[in-house]
Amino acid sequence: MPQEDIRVVLVDDDLDACEALSELLKDDGYSVRFATTAEDAMIAVDEYKPVCALLDLGLPDLDGVELSKRLRTRYGPDLVLIAVTGRTGSHAHDEAMRAGIDHVLSKPLSVERLRRFFPPRG
Repeated sequence: MPQEDIRVVLVDDDLDACEALSELLKDDGYSVRFATTAEDAMIAVDEYKPVCALLDLGLPDLDGVELSKRLRTRYGPDLVLIAVTGRTGSHAHDEAMRAGIDHVLSKPLSVERLRRFFPPRG
């Protein structure tokens, strides 16, 4: 698949985290947009048509679990949802999986762990 076809939307209310992760993914050959609110995330996914959304679960306007449910309802299994959370324990993981999230990554997010899902494309 051509590198421009691998589109990712990052959702995190921490703008610095979005920018840093966006640069990392771009350097590894991905096309990236980011949003800092759930509302902006829905718009970004609608307009950008990514293959994957990487979601912080602790958003200020709408819980990331609820955002995941809405994205899953709208896009079905075609959109891969990866949650990034600082929440610990199996309850947080189980809640995310029930919301339709495909994978859960814990914060702090390591580059090595991220690259298991997004290997460099160059």
